[in-house]
Amino acid sequence: MLPDFSETKRLFGRFFQTYARRKARAISPFADAQTRYLHEGRGMKVMRSDESESNTETQRLSSEIQIKFDEIPDLTLEKAVAKYDEMILDIVRKQTGFALQQLSDNIPASQRVDAKGKKLDAEIILEILETIQLEFYPDGRPHELHVIGGLFSPERRKAAGEQFQNSPELQKRRDELMERKREEWRVREASRKLVG
Repeated sequence: MLPDFSETKRLFGRFFQTYARRKARAISPFADAQTRYLHEGRGMKVMRSDESESNTETQRLSSEIQIKFDEIPDLTLEKAVAKYDEMILDIVRKQTGFALQQLSDNIPASQRVDAKGKKLDAEIILEILETIQLEFYPDGRPHELHVIGGLFSPERRKAAGEQFQNSPELQKRRDELMERKREEWRVREASRKLVG
């Protein structure tokens, strides 16, 4: 009978779980987005201030690692981690695809912006800010916006930022829009129904 190194297996299990969680967060396009954990139930319901709703069911996503018998004698920690990296990349792709599909399916038309094939510029950013519901910190700063996709390339975001810097009229429009959005947020917060 082969010995069972239960403590060693437990430590390796913990290491690989922690490694997978951190690596997945580091490479996910949603890494910086705020996370909400679902502790019970099989889905989530989002109710928006415009009274639209969407329901999302949970979905099981999985990936697997295959290690062939003839690979075991030469399986170093580096090779094991490389196999784990393949699995992590696969699961992040599945999570990203699921999240993007849910966003596409559940965002109401009233909160969508179609760039109509144009490149990102200050006008599109103003249209996006006008369309979406913004949240603010108690000190009045807006929450960070997290964007993904080809429209939001670093070069285009930089160019749009320069458009704002070089145009007092665009700056004024953005500042007025943000002040209006801040006031809308204050009204939403003041009219929230508190539990208890």
